Amino acid sequence: MPAKLLFLILFFPLLGGVLNALVGMRFSRGVSAAISIVSVAASALATMLLWPLSYGEGVRATLYTWLESGSFKVPVEILFDPLSAAMALMVTVVSTLIHLYAAGYMEEEKDYARFFALLNLFVFAMLAIVLADNLLLLFLGWEGVGFCSYALIGFWYKDPENAAAGRKAFLVTRIGDVFLAVAILWLFKLLETLTISAINVQGPQALAQETVFVLALLLLAGAAGKSAQLPLMTWLPDAMAGPTPVSALIHAATMVTAGVYLLCRLFPLISLSPEAMVVIAAVGVLTAFYAATCALAQREIKKVLAFSTMSQVGFMMLAVGVGTVSGAMFHLFTHAFFKALLFMGAGCLIHLAGDENDIYKMGGMARKSKLVFWTFLIGALCLAGAPLTGGFFSKDEILLAGFARDTLTYRAIWMLGILTAFLTALYTFRLVYLVFAGESRFSPQEHHLPKLMRWT
Repeated sequence: MPAKLLFLILFFPLLGGVLNALVGMRFSRGVSAAISIVSVAASALATMLLWPLSYGEGVRATLYTWLESGSFKVPVEILFDPLSAAMALMVTVVSTLIHLYAAGYMEEEKDYARFFALLNLFVFAMLAIVLADNLLLLFLGWEGVGFCSYALIGFWYKDPENAAAGRKAFLVTRIGDVFLAVAILWLFKLLETLTISAINVQGPQALAQETVFVLALLLLAGAAGKSAQLPLMTWLPDAMAGPTPVSALIHAATMVTAGVYLLCRLFPLISLSPEAMVVIAAVGVLTAFYAATCALAQREIKKVLAFSTMSQVGFMMLAVGVGTVSGAMFHLFTHAFFKALLFMGAGCLIHLAGDENDIYKMGGMARKSKLVFWTFLIGALCLAGAPLTGGFFSKDEILLAGFARDTLTYRAIWMLGILTAFLTALYTFRLVYLVFAGESRFSPQEHHLPKLMRWT
C-alpha cells in the first residue's frame, strides 16, 4: 500500500472546504452540507483503511520539499504511527458526527457555505497538527486552527458580543503561539532539524537538562494557549458565543486537544526534565480545580460545559506531568466523545427551551424529549466518572499514576486531583438536575427542534 495515500486523510477535508468556499453558495443548503459531511467521513474512512500502516514504528510519507536552503530543509512529511493514527481517527470520526449535527442545527442559516467551509478547514488544520512530522508543518496547522476558531467563534460577526469573543480567542491564543515559535526556532538552532522524530531521538543526547527545562516551559506555554490552561484560559468561556456545533468541535475534536497532543508528541524530550514534569502536572491540576469551581457557579448551560472542558483538559495535562502519555490520550479520547455528546445535547435543549441558555430557567426537559434526556445523561455519567464508564477508567488511570509518584509534591497534586474529580461529579449532576428535573421554568413559547434533529 503506497505510503503517499496517507495524504488523502488531509486532502478530503481540504477539498470539501475549498469547494464550499469557492462555489458553495451556488449549491443548495443540502448539497453544501453533504459536501462537508462526505469529505470528513471520507477522511475517517481513509484513516481506517490505512490503519495497518501505523503498526510498530509507523510509516512516513513525503509529498514534496516545501522549503530548502543549504542545510535547512523542510519536507511536507507526515508520520502515521500508533499515536498519530489513533488521534487522526478520533478527530475524523467525532468531526463527522458533529458535521451531521451541524447540518440540522444550522438549517436556517443563510451563510451556510461559509460555515461549512470553515468547519472543513478546521478539521484539515487539526489533522495537519496531528500528522505532521515536522515542527514547521505542525505550526502551520497550529495557526490554521487558530484562524478557523477565530472565524467560527465570531461567525455571527454582526453581533458585537460574538465578534469580540472571536477576537479574544484569536489574541489570547496568539500569546501562547509566540512561546511555541520561540521553542521551535531554538530547537532548530540547537539540533539543526525540525523533524519531530529526530528531535525526540537527538534531544536526550545533545541537550543539557537546564536547556530541556526551559524548552519544556516554552512548549507548555504554547500548549496552554491552545488548550485553555492557566494563565491563558480566559478565551474559552467566551467562545460559547459561536454556534453550538462550533463549540462541540472546538471542545471535543480540535483546538483544545492540540496542546495536549503537542506535549505527548514531544514527551521523550520533555520527560528529561523532572522539574518541567512537576510544573506541567501543577498547571494541569490547578487549572482542573479552578475550572471545576467556576463550573459550579455558572448559569448558562454551554458555559458549564466550557469550564468542564477546561477542567478535563487539565486532567490530561496532569497525566503528561505524572508521566502517563497513555492516560492523557485515553482521557482525551473518552472526553472527545462524551463532550461532543453533551454539547450537541445542549444545543437540542436550547432549541427545546425556546433559545433559553439559563439552566435556572429550564427544568422539566426530560418530558420534552426522552432521547435528549437519556443521551445527555450518558454523557454526564462519563463526565462525572461514574463507575464502569469510559470517563471513570481514563480519569482513574491518571489519578493512579499521580498516586504512584511517591513524593510530597506529587502527593499534594494527587489530592487536589481527587478533590477536583469530586467537584466534577457535583457540578455535572447539578446541571442534570436543574435542566431535566421538576417543572418547566421558561416562558411558554413554541418549543421545537430543527427538522433534521427531530428524533422524538
